[in-house]
Amino acid sequence: MSFADHKIQTFTKKITALADQPNMQPDELKAYFDSSPEELRQAHNSLCDALTAPTAAADIGFAQTAGVPAGTVQAAIENVQAQVTAAIIGSIPSGSIDGDKLAQDVRDRLTAIEAAAANEINTRAGADTNLQNQINTHTAQLSSLTSGKCEIYCGTYTGNGAAQQDIYLGFAPKAVFILYNGTQTGSYEICGGLAIAGSPLIINNQNCIVPSATGFSVYQNTYVTTNMKNGLFYYLAFKQV
Repeated sequence: MSFADHKIQTFTKKITALADQPNMQPDELKAYFDSSPEELRQAHNSLCDALTAPTAAADIGFAQTAGVPAGTVQAAIENVQAQVTAAIIGSIPSGSIDGDKLAQDVRDRLTAIEAAAANEINTRAGADTNLQNQINTHTAQLSSLTSGKCEIYCGTYTGNGAAQQDIYLGFAPKAVFILYNGTQTGSYEICGGLAIAGSPLIINNQNCIVPSATGFSVYQNTYVTTNMKNGLFYYLAFKQV
């Protein structure tokens, strides 16, 4: 039985239905007057019984919400119980908890964490900028220190007696210094010396040592024997870094 069944649509006996001078015995008249209050008493008591019954919640309406889609109080309670059970076993629906559902102290802690993270980002950004500036400064300092510096490459080659022999180094030397078997000259021929990039060693208009883009060239002619056949030559090559 729903609560609508306890409605009193109209009283069975209305006072307005009596004649102005009722032709009734006193007991009948009293009973007539008591009938409407009695109907009201019985309906009220029946409603109280219905409201206190275990099934009452199933008959009480509920305005649905986004979180609880139910039409009665009973259905709403069961829905909430299901959500609580799901939360307890660790299957909370995504997006079902927002900041308003958190305790104030938890929200305060999250706010503090966000502020600390923002400060850390700013601090790191400043530190990265300072570090990059230091790197740039040190790079410039190193460049100034190494400007004009040279690496020295030591080696030997054996002359083949040809008019010209190209010695490969793999770089363009700033200078080349050559000695024949530990000495600079023979009897009268020039068999060693110093040549600088852009200023080759030339004797009596004849090439002696000429730096190139990949090493240097040595020669064998009237006055020059830097490519003497089977001669052992020592050289120092200077590479700018």
